[in-house]
Amino acid sequence: MKILRWICLALFSGVGARAQGPLIPPAFYAVQGAPFTLTVETHTEPASLSPSRTQRILRDTAGRQRYEPTAINGVPQSSLITILDPVVGRTIKLDTEAMTAAVSLMTVGHLITLDVSQPTSLPPPTSAKGQTLLGLKQIVGLEAWGQETKGRELWLSTHYRMPLMQVVRSERGTTTQSVFAFEAAEPDPALFQIPSGFTVVDALPPQAKAPFGGEGVSPPRVIKSVDPEFSEQERRSRLNGTVVVSLMVDEAGLPQNVKVVRGVRQDLDQKAVQAVQQYQFKPAMRNGIPVKVDLTIDVNFHIF
Repeated sequence: MKILRWICLALFSGVGARAQGPLIPPAFYAVQGAPFTLTVETHTEPASLSPSRTQRILRDTAGRQRYEPTAINGVPQSSLITILDPVVGRTIKLDTEAMTAAVSLMTVGHLITLDVSQPTSLPPPTSAKGQTLLGLKQIVGLEAWGQETKGRELWLSTHYRMPLMQVVRSERGTTTQSVFAFEAAEPDPALFQIPSGFTVVDALPPQAKAPFGGEGVSPPRVIKSVDPEFSEQERRSRLNGTVVVSLMVDEAGLPQNVKVVRGVRQDLDQKAVQAVQQYQFKPAMRNGIPVKVDLTIDVNFHIF
């Protein structure tokens, strides 16, 4: 979920979810009307700590996002491509080696429509306790506002609702993620679909499958999400993964019976559960009456 880090899910969220994740995270806030293709570079000083990595990320006008595998020296480090589709509420994980497509549900909190013909879509950020405003600068031809919090420097394009650069400093070194190639154009629509010849497989084991809510039931919507907190040791682990949780959203829009269906690591699994337990939803509706529904949510961790 949140760009942010839980699944575009919000400005530093991931499907979505807000772990310290990809520079352009998966988000609960699906941004429409602002398509792009970009490449993010991540490098660490001293270089001995980690090799430089690149990743291509695409977003279409409808708000769909495509995350291609991270590459080192141009060589992809995995065969997995993630597609977040807020239009139909699903996450697709393509395995280009196995030729499979694993499909699961995602929950979208808000759809934000941007008009990129306008000079700025958001006012400049305001400082909060512990934050320092860094002013304006140009990154790949886009205006970005900067702010620093606890050793983390973030430069945000308020026009495109996404980070353009972040710098994280610690005792061991400095990691910089920055957009270095950007094209404001509509990507090929086929890049957000399951390719011909791929086999659709269940993303969840049989015991995790739950009916969404039945015919004529509108899905619940996230109105409040909570991001997990990470220790410095956890950030240094640079762990990537997806925790799948199942839950029931009751008639009041509160999550109940939150359980891990597929985990990454015990401590991160617990953080995912604790965060989702604090979510608030607009409840599912049938004929204008709130109803309880079962669903699953992907919590994407991308810790750099």
